Amino acid sequence: MSAVTSPAPATVAAPASNRLALTGVGFAVLFIASLVFSGLAGSATYPSPFETDQVAEAYFADNGGVVLGMGILQLLSAVPLAAFVLALTKRPGLARTGGLCAVAGLAACALIGLAIPVLDASGDTLHTLHYLTFMAGGPAHVPFLGIVVGASALAFRTSAPRWTTVLGLTSAGLALLSLATFVSESLMLLLPLGRFTAILWILVTAVRAARLRK
Repeated sequence: MSAVTSPAPATVAAPASNRLALTGVGFAVLFIASLVFSGLAGSATYPSPFETDQVAEAYFADNGGVVLGMGILQLLSAVPLAAFVLALTKRPGLARTGGLCAVAGLAACALIGLAIPVLDASGDTLHTLHYLTFMAGGPAHVPFLGIVVGASALAFRTSAPRWTTVLGLTSAGLALLSLATFVSESLMLLLPLGRFTAILWILVTAVRAARLRK
């Protein structure tokens, strides 16, 4: 596929393999750490923007420090994700464009989320910022993440194990289908399915790069 012109992990040079390994794992670890931190340190589950305003206001009032920590970790995770995309794709194309848009969405989600405790937002301001964090980190991030994963999985299909290609294409399909959350809240499950299968593919690619450089 011409959108991704970088060679498969089996044939990339050692420096590129090193970057794929370090940045792929770095992104996954930092992003998952943000969710684990929020779940363990928070007084309740991070609320959906579709829950009542009372639920959201109570959560953010009680968990300002947790929201700050989660936002910082997610903002940091956008850095290795950008480096991973640039190491994975050697020239402009569908995969690189999708990947960098995914980075932008993740960074915007983190920055808007950080604004909530920093501004001590409440009322309509809180509701707006809360909704924007969801949009930036969900429908504006996950489909683009699926694009870079799917395009790269196709590009690497001749040298990567078949199951990794299937995983990448499945992830891309789920991620793109998550756009349906604009139509119905009942389809929100597609967002985590697309996100975490993409992260799994990134981890697998990073681990393969680490093994193949030896």
